[in-house]
Amino acid sequence: MTKIITFILLSLLTFQSYSQEVEKGNAKVLLTKDFQFGLNFNTIGWGVTFDMAKQKNVKYKRTLGFVLTNIGHQKETKIIGTSGSNGYYFGKVNSLIALRLTLGGNYILYKAKRENGVEIHYKWKLGPSFGFMKPVYLEIDKGVNGNIIHVPERYNPEVHYLGTIYSATNWFKGIEDLSLKTGLFVKVGFDFNFATYRTGISGGEIGVMADYYPFNEIEILHKQTEQKVFVSLYLQFNLGKKY
Repeated sequence: MTKIITFILLSLLTFQSYSQEVEKGNAKVLLTKDFQFGLNFNTIGWGVTFDMAKQKNVKYKRTLGFVLTNIGHQKETKIIGTSGSNGYYFGKVNSLIALRLTLGGNYILYKAKRENGVEIHYKWKLGPSFGFMKPVYLEIDKGVNGNIIHVPERYNPEVHYLGTIYSATNWFKGIEDLSLKTGLFVKVGFDFNFATYRTGISGGEIGVMADYYPFNEIEILHKQTEQKVFVSLYLQFNLGKKY
């Protein structure tokens, strides 16, 4: 894990130095700002992103934005509860949603030669990660006066067995038990813009991102090792506009 984080940080420093170069012979850049929304799918969750960028030189932009996704466990398994319910994640005792506020850079590796050409960028982001952790609640089958009713209870795998669990509750059940975990976030990737007109942004992005919570060991699955570091590969779809 240390090697992965070291590689990411070295990549950031290398491309930060490249960003100071100005491409010779190019005309003045007319479109100096842009914004984009993204839908992020990663190996432990999914969510949304937003970025605003400002041109610093011909090839480099500085970005501000956020990344909001859930963080799961790679071994999560969804199963169906009793009576054919919508199901729940077996052994998942806590859910985690992370909001990251990011400062980053966007370096053009290959500039499109025509309006419907492909443009390739290298991107990096750093910032604080705010993890909102909430205990999981489930609907438990209870016998009352000869009838089975579904009672919401905080999930305890030592007490709640497969034959007694009906389904997951609404996510907001137990929101009063929400706790905040603070840490750091890093994200690096390559962006491919396929927009057919000069002011458009539409395409995909691939890369790796990581959250590090130095002050907390977070338990998501029962009897699995508590974690401080969450690393995932991601695929992201972006839409936006240059102006």
